[in-house]
Amino acid sequence: AAGYETTSTALAYISYVLATHPKEQQKLQEHIDAYFDSSIKHEPTSYETIAEMDYLDSFIRETLRMYPITPSIVNRQSTHEFYIGKIGTIPIGTIISANTHSLHYNSTLWGPVDPYVFYPERFATKRHPLAWIPFGVGPRNCVAMRFALMEIKIAVVRICKIYSIVDCGEQTSQSMKEIQEFTAIAPKNLIIRLHCRGQKTL
Repeated sequence: AAGYETTSTALAYISYVLATHPKEQQKLQEHIDAYFDSSIKHEPTSYETIAEMDYLDSFIRETLRMYPITPSIVNRQSTHEFYIGKIGTIPIGTIISANTHSLHYNSTLWGPVDPYVFYPERFATKRHPLAWIPFGVGPRNCVAMRFALMEIKIAVVRICKIYSIVDCGEQTSQSMKEIQEFTAIAPKNLIIRLHCRGQKTL
């Protein structure tokens, strides 16, 4: 699923965030324009250039923090007995569940800015390595995570170079309320409007 479902789901959430956060969208477009010529619609992108784009990376990571792709509960089984402070001894064979939503919205892990506020700059601060798990965690996480992230970044660059994504008000917000969960957590539909950059808004 990583080759298409992960990417398409992430792009749906990113499109929603772009539409509902116009100031951050403008900042992202300015960031992209600093690396690419906005007058060339189909300018080639390179791995080296994309890898340098720190705000693009933070924008996407913040979106996936707020809207993780993997199922909300990640289950693992303990292979040996171990001890956790304030909890006690965990026997071998215990099913341990990590709630992605709880991790991603934990104010201790993601403060001091409110975790419910979209704030890409929070990724400038070093966090716990397991605080961000939109692709799962451990040996069973998404094997194509790096590939998917690069795919997503290239797609976002190409979209934001040409278009601005516009909020359609109630239609946009309502379309995000219907969520389906199978191999990925995804909105069933997303209603937005694309406006070609450089053209006057009607």
